[in-house]
Amino acid sequence: MNSELTYSEAIEKVMLDNGYFAPLSLIYREIANYRSLTGKTPFKTVQERVQRDNRFTRIGVGVYALTNFLDRLEKIEEPKQKEEKIEYQHARIQGMLLEMGELQSYSTYTNDKSKVFDGKKLGLISSLKECPPFTYPEIIQQSVRYFDVIWFNARGFPHKIFEVENSTDFRGAFVKFVEMQDFSARFVVIAPDERKTKFEVERGKRAFESVAKRCEFESYEKVEKSYENLLAHTSTKSIFT
Repeated sequence: MNSELTYSEAIEKVMLDNGYFAPLSLIYREIANYRSLTGKTPFKTVQERVQRDNRFTRIGVGVYALTNFLDRLEKIEEPKQKEEKIEYQHARIQGMLLEMGELQSYSTYTNDKSKVFDGKKLGLISSLKECPPFTYPEIIQQSVRYFDVIWFNARGFPHKIFEVENSTDFRGAFVKFVEMQDFSARFVVIAPDERKTKFEVERGKRAFESVAKRCEFESYEKVEKSYENLLAHTSTKSIFT
């Protein structure tokens, strides 16, 4: 630990270690590796530094980057082919869910670490690099670790589990949710609004009766609106709390 570093210098160190950017939650956890958390409200000091120091630029909901390294972030052009567009939108929704979860103090996980959202690799937005061992290893290895996004609570258990479904029939998502029926997590399927009827048909099948009441549908549009509201500071609370 080097207590001589300023808060801004320590924040820089955290960002350099994380690919030139970091969510606030990651900065809160890692900054003590570089300086003492002095003062009555050190995390408020961190917030003040990333918001007012020109060496930092906001690049997402609660996510900041080193201004001088913005050109080092991943550059991805919006695709033109249908399959590429589906993957692009899938990653965008995952990134939004990760940022919103981090902002609400959940620890977040995704299996799609190499995908990119607004120049940020999803694996660097999420605060968990591996799925926590909260249940039997075979359940985690065979099912849990393949969920698109998971928000974990302070005790290390899943709070919300998200599956982003662009074009499939939702059956795979429900099968994975059934594997998690013994936990009190909420299950959320994110898909285009016009696919809600198909979701309801699948949820009504007897095979999924054990989790049906805990499964929710949210549209792409609703996720995007919630994210944009947070990004514009017009709302301080996500619809996904």
